[in-house]
Amino acid sequence: MKFKSQNPKPKSQENSKFQTPIWIQAAQLSFRAWDFIGIWVLGFGISNLGILLGFGICGLGFCSTSAADLTPAETQFFENKIRPIFSDKCYKCHGTQAEKVRGSLLLDSKEGVLKGGETGPAIVPGDPDKSLLIKAVRYTDPDLQMPPKGNKLADEQISDLVAWVKMGAPDPRVATAAQLAWKDTKTHWAWQKLTKPSVPEVKDASWPKTPVDNFILAKLEEKDLKPNPPADKRTLIRRATFDLLGLPPTTPEVEDFVKDESPDAFAKVVDRLLESPHYGERWGRHWLDVARYSDTKGMVRRNREDPDYPFAWTYRDYVIRSFNEDKPYNIFIIEQLAADKLPATAKNPTNLCALGFLTVGDRFMQMKNDIINDRIDVVTKGFLGLTVSCARCHDHKFDPIPTKDYYSLHGIFANCVEPSVEPVICKVGGPIYADYYKQRMDLEKEKESIETQFKEARRNKNREAVKRLQREERQNQTKIAKLELTHPGAPPRAMIVEDVLKPKDSPVFIRGEAENKGPIVPRRFLEVLNGPYRPAFTNGSGRLELAHAIVNKSNPITPRVMVNRIWLHHFGEGFVSTPDDLGTMSEAPSHPELVDYLASRFVEEGWSIKKMHRLTMLSSVYQESTANNPRYAQVDPNNRLLWRANIRRLEFEALRDSLLAIGGALDTTMYGKPVDLTKEPYSTRRTVYGFIDRSDVADVMVNFDFANPDMPSGRRHETTVPQQALFLMNSPLVVEQAKKLVTLADFNKCESDETKIEFLYERVCQRPARPEEVRLGIEFVTEKPETEKVAAAVEQVSNDSEMRKKLREKQGKKRPSRAPNDFRKREPLKIWEEYTHALLQANEASFVN
Repeated sequence: MKFKSQNPKPKSQENSKFQTPIWIQAAQLSFRAWDFIGIWVLGFGISNLGILLGFGICGLGFCSTSAADLTPAETQFFENKIRPIFSDKCYKCHGTQAEKVRGSLLLDSKEGVLKGGETGPAIVPGDPDKSLLIKAVRYTDPDLQMPPKGNKLADEQISDLVAWVKMGAPDPRVATAAQLAWKDTKTHWAWQKLTKPSVPEVKDASWPKTPVDNFILAKLEEKDLKPNPPADKRTLIRRATFDLLGLPPTTPEVEDFVKDESPDAFAKVVDRLLESPHYGERWGRHWLDVARYSDTKGMVRRNREDPDYPFAWTYRDYVIRSFNEDKPYNIFIIEQLAADKLPATAKNPTNLCALGFLTVGDRFMQMKNDIINDRIDVVTKGFLGLTVSCARCHDHKFDPIPTKDYYSLHGIFANCVEPSVEPVICKVGGPIYADYYKQRMDLEKEKESIETQFKEARRNKNREAVKRLQREERQNQTKIAKLELTHPGAPPRAMIVEDVLKPKDSPVFIRGEAENKGPIVPRRFLEVLNGPYRPAFTNGSGRLELAHAIVNKSNPITPRVMVNRIWLHHFGEGFVSTPDDLGTMSEAPSHPELVDYLASRFVEEGWSIKKMHRLTMLSSVYQESTANNPRYAQVDPNNRLLWRANIRRLEFEALRDSLLAIGGALDTTMYGKPVDLTKEPYSTRRTVYGFIDRSDVADVMVNFDFANPDMPSGRRHETTVPQQALFLMNSPLVVEQAKKLVTLADFNKCESDETKIEFLYERVCQRPARPEEVRLGIEFVTEKPETEKVAAAVEQVSNDSEMRKKLREKQGKKRPSRAPNDFRKREPLKIWEEYTHALLQANEASFVN
């Protein structure tokens, strides 16, 4: 995509027959050198223009050239010859990041070079012999030698510095408006060195169960607040099971925990849940939100490309397995950026699936720079909590991320390509595979024939044939994708990237315009996290070096970002409420010391996510009740200090899966190709295995605030709309679970209405029914004879085809085109089914307290 100026010059100005008077040209030249004069003109008025002009023109003689005035050759000379000398030989002692600046001389900015140090300006533009910098590098004075200790520059480097000073020392390192605004951001908490704070002392020493509680209680005591008492056991096991598995606990699991009086009863529950294979399905889905996972490409070239990703599911399965295995988070990161570069991948080719993190994004109609931008965005937001993609067209307005840093990362991903055929990640063979292989080879032959005919049609300029062959090419791709997605013998493949044979650095695209190229920048990590002494990446594209830089212990932000994500999913709110952006525009963390304590322990304990779960969930703050306190709510209305537990609504996946589990219909089969969740007969697999169409996300998912697969989404929006209630009221999937519940053997063993109601409450809400709930339930099921209710329902709701036909004729509508099974005749609910359906619609079934 080409980014154009919002204010292009009118053609009337470009082709004007009237020449600008010479005095105005002089004024314009003066204003270029002295930008602030324009403001003075407005203040002083036209009568003072002559005075200002004289001042400006006189000033031209001694005003240093601005970056905008440099020629491309001057800029290129500085970037290729001078900056590398300063960076490699000088910044260690004469840079803002130096441990001790020698002689008060800074050489990492234009201003520092002109200002000089204790002995005066470093250079005199245009006169090398009077420049102290040149004198020092020539080693003509034994008391003034740079670099010191006999590490004299090469003759060629000295000649380059002399030539640079002779040409007036052109220096493009002029701070932009954004960079000037960065001065106070270098001390931003998120990118400061990570140190483990000591655990604070608290007045109420009996409350903390883990060090986490000390940090929470210390903040509460500052505000004269006290934490809520612990939640009851039924509430606690329900909260923990939904948090870790996305499913409700079973009645036996609840009863076992209630009866267990041992002090480590809850610890045993947490350990059991962490060992469950369903844990990976729950927490893997959280990461898939960040990875903008989808089974389709989004925007594709019409009639030229099939929109499906036949193998995206292999990345989804990799993520689920990684969480179940408690793969160290630093290894998890490295594999998703450079699994193909790791020796372990040769023994375990399934690790190649990790590269789907880069490749499952939108394809933007194959516009390369937009695809690269998407990959930069997901890497920097996902792992670093930084919005680096905002520096694509200009320096970041708020965070110290220059455009050059963006294009340093651009160079990494610009040197990656995807193979035409994805590699198989498992052994193949057998009659089923043979059938698949035959069909695939037939389609490949068809593809080759189409390509040959297409070239011939292009040569002969036969437009009709070209259009026809484009359609056939698209149809061929669709057949291949369908075969890979549906044939049982189709082997799993990994959506990988590979490095090009001869990688090269990217130039800066001025204003984001690919055809408007600026200086070439080396492939390397971000200066805000790595300092100015950043080695260039030279191992292929640089993906592996980038991954190591992200997980390096000197990089403080990576563990902070992840512990914030984990905290968010346990408490409904992170320490920082914007998990994908911990930059200067984010709010300050609610508990900064606790963030650093958890981040430090995260790294110390081998980047184990499961250990973070255990540390967090065994704390007293996690086990608080949700009871309200009006006085506390006035002091801390948003509960940022966590004096109580937050009531949280279930996401769509957990809601749908819990309904299936309650109805006894949940298919717990793990892994595999995606399934369609929107068509009847409805699949009963867990929602994480549903087919996600980036360009057409299912309405029910959108209504329940499903993550937007077009971008990294560390936190979903939360809305309350009528469609959510209507889904629970009218969805055949929900109604079917109500019917299945009352056909369960345990329900039919109940001998009285009271015990049936007790059973349903245990099943739906994981608690006994209260006396008033039993009374209301009995009144409901005995209010009207069942036969009368069924008759009334039949009279009110008819599925008669003749009636529907008359209604369409009355409304002047044609018969809608429906598949044969789109309209099904449904029997009205019986009284117990209706009662059960009402329970499934209750808020308690959709929320965790």
